[in-house]
Amino acid sequence: MRLALTLELGDREIPSDFASRLSTRACRDDMREFCHDFGIDPQAIINGDPDAIQALADLARVDGATLLHEAFSRIGCPKRQFRHREQVLLQSSLVRNRVRMCPACMAEDIERLDCRLAARPHRRSMWLIRGVRTCAKHGMVLREVGKLDGPRVLHDTSRVIAEAIPRLRWMMDHAVLRDPSRFERYLLQRLDGETNGSWLDGLPMYAAMHLTLVAGAVAVHGPSVTLDEMNADEAWRCEAAGFNIVDKGAEGIREFLDELQAPHRDSRSSRGPKVMYGRLYDWLAHECRDRAYDPVREIIIDHSLDTLALGPNDVLFGRKVGVRRKHSVRSASEEFGLHPKRLRKLVQRAKLTGDVQNAPNNKIIFNAAEADAFLKALAESMSLEKLRDYLNVPRPHDRGLVERGFIKPMVAGGRSKGGHAFRKSDLDDFLARLLRDADPALHEVPSMVPLIAAAKHSCCAVMDVVALVLDRKLSRIGRDPGQIGFLSVLVDAEEVRPLVTGPAYDGYSLRDVERLLPAKSAAVKALIEKRFLMTETVKNPVTGWMQPIVRREELARFRREYVSLNNLARERGEHFARVKKSLVAAGVYPVADPTELKLTLYRRSDIP
Repeated sequence: MRLALTLELGDREIPSDFASRLSTRACRDDMREFCHDFGIDPQAIINGDPDAIQALADLARVDGATLLHEAFSRIGCPKRQFRHREQVLLQSSLVRNRVRMCPACMAEDIERLDCRLAARPHRRSMWLIRGVRTCAKHGMVLREVGKLDGPRVLHDTSRVIAEAIPRLRWMMDHAVLRDPSRFERYLLQRLDGETNGSWLDGLPMYAAMHLTLVAGAVAVHGPSVTLDEMNADEAWRCEAAGFNIVDKGAEGIREFLDELQAPHRDSRSSRGPKVMYGRLYDWLAHECRDRAYDPVREIIIDHSLDTLALGPNDVLFGRKVGVRRKHSVRSASEEFGLHPKRLRKLVQRAKLTGDVQNAPNNKIIFNAAEADAFLKALAESMSLEKLRDYLNVPRPHDRGLVERGFIKPMVAGGRSKGGHAFRKSDLDDFLARLLRDADPALHEVPSMVPLIAAAKHSCCAVMDVVALVLDRKLSRIGRDPGQIGFLSVLVDAEEVRPLVTGPAYDGYSLRDVERLLPAKSAAVKALIEKRFLMTETVKNPVTGWMQPIVRREELARFRREYVSLNNLARERGEHFARVKKSLVAAGVYPVADPTELKLTLYRRSDIP
């Protein structure tokens, strides 16, 4: 059977809406009764049953495939999902109990058709999708024209649209114009089978829609936002903001999570993802068990493990983390039994973290895997204070061992307390090398003395004697059974002395110069400062200290070029006053002010 009074199939008109328009066209005004009149199950049309939709198409003499293409077919078990244009949607993804229309499209439908007025306007299929809130054709916000209340009225849209026709002029005058958001254009392209490479293409359409809304709501209104309190315009703004975040996938979501973490980075309280991410985390963790959102959960888990000090027993989305990626100073302090103040300094000196002077301990984050061996060693390490007791080495020789490199800290610090950290294994190795040749039987030999006494006897540094022991340059090394560690080592002082005495220098000490000129020490010092006499710095062969000397040839040069008044008088066998008077008469004057030079000095070439 075919209808005498039929209609053309509207642009993207869904089967139930078309059936409602047909009933209005036929003046039946009840879609369900109209379908029953022709033996068609109205619920089957609503559910997208192909046979029922084909029967309706045959009745109205329209293309069944086109009509079926716009259907929202129930799928799943139980049937809580819909398939529309190859996209999967949930009931919550659709606006089915309210009719949203574009006033401009309604006006065009009324103008184009010449049938009964109530049967002219029709709803487009994309207007049922909650995320589509703007008419892409006219750039006009969709307006709700009525509600489908009651089981007999539900899906009978022409009744509601007919009641809105008298208000059409007012709706046109008060219409809100705006361009569709990027998110809306994305949904429309996806419904048309077009792809633009968005990360959201990998999610079902319902998941892409709801994720975008929740992410945008948290971005716009904060982590504690309540979604149910948003109106359509606020939801549109949130969806636009959310799409800019999730469209880029993991990169965009991680950047968004960074922004959510930022207000908590200076907080001393330990706040986890639930507090930082708020509504986004609660929704994915407690309100939605859908596996379709697992890619999002994995991004959040991955980001949280990379940025927060989460331990193996911490729980994200109902499962334990398992493997720690990041430690904080606080978590590492608790796990390895280290004082947080000392640990904070050491991890910065080890360059495990950047400059975090003002950050609280629970917010100083570093890589757990890279720091694992370091932290284990640090847990067994010793400070410089504990090193003294462990090695039985007195001050300041503990620092001498470090400065000469005999013991190297695993983390080098300053001179402050707790600055260095030493591995116990390194200290044990040092003691083993120091005592490897020690013979306890030699402690009764009179010439065998402790390292410090041997250094004092030879006027050398204690570390020089230590170097002789470690380099095995001594034939005899003893061990005092009454001592332990460093102080137990004994050496032959007479054997040490020639090994620490350096080669004799070729020249004169300043004391020697005073005697050879002769001149007082102040005069010699002035000659050197005024650069009449040149010096060099060499190592004293006995004490090991650096000292200035005057080379032999330099002293000879000075004597050839200069002579003091007293020495000149002594050479001439005259009184110095007589010599000075004759020099003045000859016009010869000192080379420098005698008060500054502390002696009267002449250039020999000036003397007649």
